Amino acid sequence: NQLAVFPDAGGIPEDALLAIAREFNYSETTFVLPPADPKHAARVRIFTPGGELPFAGHPTIGTAFVLASSGVLERTATEVVFEEGVGPVPVRIDRDSEGAVVGCTLTAPRLPEQGPPAPPQAALARVLGIDAALVLDGSECWSCGVPFLVVPLASVDALSACRLELGQWRQTLAGYATRNVYPVARAGDDRWRVRMFAPDIGVAEDPATGSAAAAFAGWLAKRSATPDGTLRATLYQGTEIGRPSELLLEVDFARGALAAVRVGGAAAMVAQGTLSI
Repeated sequence: NQLAVFPDAGGIPEDALLAIAREFNYSETTFVLPPADPKHAARVRIFTPGGELPFAGHPTIGTAFVLASSGVLERTATEVVFEEGVGPVPVRIDRDSEGAVVGCTLTAPRLPEQGPPAPPQAALARVLGIDAALVLDGSECWSCGVPFLVVPLASVDALSACRLELGQWRQTLAGYATRNVYPVARAGDDRWRVRMFAPDIGVAEDPATGSAAAAFAGWLAKRSATPDGTLRATLYQGTEIGRPSELLLEVDFARGALAAVRVGGAAAMVAQGTLSI
């Protein structure tokens, strides 16, 4: 999932931020600013082509990777905190024996919260352009700062067959708590295939969505019998649009209750440059 990161955005005019995000036209663009609290590493503002987000996982991980790899953060830094719209977001930076960054993992700033009841299965099937029999029971809205409508499907084939029907999407989710649609299908033990559609924010389909993975942890936790310990899952996203991504999800339980959610993954630097404003 492509991400543009501006490591020193202090001189960019406020009214240019959204215009820059639209110029890149990636799922997200981040702007790094000095933190309000000097104990934190940075303030990070996240924009889609449609507007600013209070929290997003893929941009948090990608921004941490860029800052750690380029020397903006101390070479020995392994734990940092970003200030985002949702609040402080802790990030762990994993390095190899030579100090190179091999992955980053965020801790969700909030535990997942369940939203209002989902629309009927038949309506959700029409939104996704598939047969109603392929939508399983259990569609729910979950949020860790940004809400997503989790829609469980019968198989990976059903997931791959989804084609968001914009007319049905607008009609079914008009006035609902979110119009971010997150169909999921089990792909094996502790493995899931997922997709995320968010036309409202200028993202027809996202190749990797960390905030949705964090929200999905609430859906998983509700169905888990784990009293204590950590549930781990791997989420594969972006396959259908030729941009395969892998997200690692960890859900901690204590005395049968959800205690923490972490989302991690790897990133790669592919280009550097300057932008004329």
